[in-house]
Amino acid sequence: MITLVPLSGFLGSGKTTTLISAAIAMQRTGRRVAVVTNDPGAGLVDTNLARGGLDEVAELAGGCLCRRLPDLAALLADADAAKKADVVLVEASGSCADLRNTVVRPLRDRYRDQVTVAPLTAVVDPLRLAAFTRAAERCEPEPDLGYLFGRQLVEAELLAINKTDLIGDERTAKLEARLAADYPTSVVLPYSATTGAGLEALVRFWTRPNPAANEHQSNGPGVPAGLSAHADVRAARGEPKLDFTRYADAESQVAWLNEAFRVTAAGPAFDALAWGRTVLRNLSDWSAAAGYYIGHIKLAVRTPAGLAKLSVTDTGAPPLADRAPARPVEYGYATLNARVVCPPSTLDDAVREAIAAADKAHRATSHGARPSAFRSAHRRQSQRLAATG
Repeated sequence: MITLVPLSGFLGSGKTTTLISAAIAMQRTGRRVAVVTNDPGAGLVDTNLARGGLDEVAELAGGCLCRRLPDLAALLADADAAKKADVVLVEASGSCADLRNTVVRPLRDRYRDQVTVAPLTAVVDPLRLAAFTRAAERCEPEPDLGYLFGRQLVEAELLAINKTDLIGDERTAKLEARLAADYPTSVVLPYSATTGAGLEALVRFWTRPNPAANEHQSNGPGVPAGLSAHADVRAARGEPKLDFTRYADAESQVAWLNEAFRVTAAGPAFDALAWGRTVLRNLSDWSAAAGYYIGHIKLAVRTPAGLAKLSVTDTGAPPLADRAPARPVEYGYATLNARVVCPPSTLDDAVREAIAAADKAHRATSHGARPSAFRSAHRRQSQRLAATG
C-alpha cells in the first residue's frame, strides 16, 4: 500500500526543497519514492528541479490540488500498480488551503484500502510567520493573504518549522513552544530542508505505522507521540469554518506567471547565473519600489554546463542561488515562475524589462519570452468532506 505525504505551506516556505531533500533521504534507505508538484499553471521550476535528482516526478498543473483529487487518485493508482513507488510526496500550491476537507479526508474515506495518508503537513516559514505576527501586534487589519496563511496552520496535523538554520536554536525553541500552545492538536517539528537538520525525524513521523492504530507507541528518538485517532475531529470542532470569500479574495490578489524561453550568448559565451541574478534583482527592486508583495520568484536556466537556480522569497530581498553552472555557456533554457500581489499586466511589463536589462548587462539575447501572467480563478470545491460530530 502506498503512503501519501501531503504538504501544504505558503508561497516561499520551502516546500519543494523539503520535498526533494526528504525524497532523497528516503531513497537512501531503500524506499521507492515519487513526488508530485502542483500549480494553477504549467511549466514549473520546481518540477524541473525535482527531475534533476529523482526518478519519479509528476506535475499536476492547471488547478490547485483541492480541485485535482481524481487526477491525484489516478496517479497513486498508477504508481501502485506499476510498483513505481511505496511513498508519494505531493505539494500543494502555495495559495491552497482547505486540503484537509478536499484531499485528505476524501482519500482516507474513499481510498483507505489503497492509500495510507500521512498527517497533513504545513511547512512553516518562520520569517513569513514573524511578518504576519508583527502586523497583528500593530493591530493592523488582517490581510486576506494573512488569513490564508493562518488557515494553512489551523488545518494542519503536523506543523513543520522550516529554515531553522536561519533563525538559530533559541528562536526555534520559542517558536516551537508557541505553535504547540496555539495548535494543541497538531504535532510541531523543527527542521531545515537546506542543511538536513531534523529531517530524519520528519521522515520517520511521515512513514511510521498507522497513527490511529498506534497512537500510544513510541515513534523513535526525536519523534513525538502520534496523533490521536480523534485529533482530527477535535481540531475540526474547535476550528472556525472556512470563509470562502476571504479565501477566494486572497487567491485572486496574486498574479501568477510561468514563462519558458531560450537565452543565447550575443558574444562567445554568457554567465547564466549572473544573468539570472540580474533578472531577479531587477524584479525584487521593482516590487520594493512599487510596494508589491512577493510570494516567490524562481528562475532556473538549464545549460550544457549545468543548472543555474535562483529565487527571491520576499519583497526587496536579494536573489539567493542554490545551483550554478560550471562555466559560461553559449545558450540556456530559462524557466521563470513569479507569484506577486499586483495586476497581471504590471507583472508582465516588469518581467519584460528585467529580462531586457539582464540581456543588455550580460551580452545575451532572449528568444520567445512572452510574459502572460494570470490570476487563479477560485471556485468552491464540490467534493469537500468536512468532519462531523
